[in-house]
Amino acid sequence: MSRIYAITATAISTLSILFGCSGKSNHELALQLLQQADTAVATANYNYALEILDTLKAKYPEEIDIQRTAINIRPRAIEGISIRQIEQTDSLQALYSHHTDSLMAYFTTHHNKELGHDYDYYIIKQLDNSDIFGKTGIQGRVSPSGEFSIISSLTAKPVRHTQISISAPNGQTVESAKITYDGERNYRSSGTETITFIAAECDTIGSYLSSAPDSQLKLSFIGDKTYTMPLSKIERRSVELAWQLAYCINKKNKLAQQRQLYERQLALARDQIARTTSD
Repeated sequence: MSRIYAITATAISTLSILFGCSGKSNHELALQLLQQADTAVATANYNYALEILDTLKAKYPEEIDIQRTAINIRPRAIEGISIRQIEQTDSLQALYSHHTDSLMAYFTTHHNKELGHDYDYYIIKQLDNSDIFGKTGIQGRVSPSGEFSIISSLTAKPVRHTQISISAPNGQTVESAKITYDGERNYRSSGTETITFIAAECDTIGSYLSSAPDSQLKLSFIGDKTYTMPLSKIERRSVELAWQLAYCINKKNKLAQQRQLYERQLALARDQIARTTSD
């Protein structure tokens, strides 16, 4: 990179000598901006360098030689920004990988041989051998790809429920979305009402349980009527840990996608540097 800086500095110096006596104030102002941008890149102030280059391009488009020199400075600034973004992304990925690994210690993978791996999900170890169907309660799950879900099951009292809610002693209540009966995600069989809520429909419940104080919470099944019962500690643990795990997995996945974008951005910047640097 030092060779590129030297080439750019030489180009700026040459421009200064060639036009130093021209008396053109616009040229002098443009040259000053060019020098400021070059210095900003050299001192790793990359965003400021881009701001200066934008000003230079907007105010002095007629200064062709200066604009040509600026063409090499811009990708150098983008290169620096890209490297910094990749470093920050790597740090965050390491953080969320650590959180994911820590949370996975509480989970086991549930696999159904008849359904295959496409239907695998993570569930806390205490509930791995506890089939929620035919019981009353809720259960948090996470797919290997990071999809959070809550399964609700009601046998205690038929209410034809379409949603669930969690309420605290202070009156605060969070609800899921309403899932109308369709015989699939909301189905009823042998006196049991069961709903599968996907992340977008129950994320508020997972988020709330992950941060709510440890108090006596109530679980309600809401439909034609409402059935309310205490939310057990194990069910709360199931949902809050599942939500936290899904959150960390999704963060990791998004950061991986961002890193790929930054890598492409870096490659383009370096290609432009190579094309705009004189031998």
